[in-house]
Amino acid sequence: MRHALVGLAVVVGCAHTVPQDSATGVDGKIKGAVAIRLDNNEGVARGIVTYPGGDRVDWRKVDLPAPGKLELKMTYTTPRPGLRVAFDVFDQYNTPITLQRAVAKRSREATIDHAKGTYFVRIYAPRRGDAGTYKLAAAFTPDIVTPTKPVEVPEPPKLPAVPATVEDCISFDAKNPTCANACPDDAPANWKGCPKDLCRTPDVNNVACQKTMACVVGQADRRIAACMANPTKYFAACNWAAPDPANPRCDVPDPVSARTISVQEDGDEVTITIAAGSNQRVAKGWTVTILAGNSDKPLPGGTATITHVERTKATARVHLRREIVEANQNLRLTPP
Repeated sequence: MRHALVGLAVVVGCAHTVPQDSATGVDGKIKGAVAIRLDNNEGVARGIVTYPGGDRVDWRKVDLPAPGKLELKMTYTTPRPGLRVAFDVFDQYNTPITLQRAVAKRSREATIDHAKGTYFVRIYAPRRGDAGTYKLAAAFTPDIVTPTKPVEVPEPPKLPAVPATVEDCISFDAKNPTCANACPDDAPANWKGCPKDLCRTPDVNNVACQKTMACVVGQADRRIAACMANPTKYFAACNWAAPDPANPRCDVPDPVSARTISVQEDGDEVTITIAAGSNQRVAKGWTVTILAGNSDKPLPGGTATITHVERTKATARVHLRREIVEANQNLRLTPP
């Protein structure tokens, strides 16, 4: 220490010629602040600041492990009487926290309550001729954490009672309340839960079943809606020698296929003779449709009404040119 003070005394005489930071190190700026390590919540930093020697400022920092009280106390020695060393404190956001104050002739200290995070201490020679060696002591006392009152969790609300189990009406049981409005397969036909229009088992005698039953070839019945939707598919051709009232194809004769056997032109109309008559149950008033070529498609404008019928032939008048009728001789005769 004696040699350090002697060195300081030498450079004091050059105070007006040496820049204040000509001999400073990285700790001369806040970015190069040297950490004061806390051992058992205490730490110490030592050094020299000298304005005449070009090392005016030292930066130190203290990293706190938790919130608490930080106490800083600096003592210093100068090479001659009347010189001083001072310090300031800043938080991690570079905001001044407290200015140093003198507690003795060669001592300074500061106290920060509820401190947290990192604090920076700037130790410096205040005036142009100041210099001295210093000792900076840091002491940390963690704040006492008051236990928080446990959060009281209220009891959950009582759940309503679970409703009694109700069995579905799978099989008929007059004592099962769900069967009152149900109609299982084994329920009586007159059971109050069975709709009047319900077809549980296919039965042609049940009006409800007649609307929904499928039609089977060979078992066709005119009471079944699906059978009557396409009589030609499900019923045999009518035996007109002995018509069957159960066969809907005996209600109205089936269409008859025929051909034109002669064509006579009469003004803007053509009279055609058809190779089919009463022997094929063709009657006056039937519709004649001329087919296009050998197809089943009607020829545009080729529709007429039978006006005369004999046993083997019939006649009709159409509004087409003769050459068109002669080129399309296939006909379809349909009852009205």
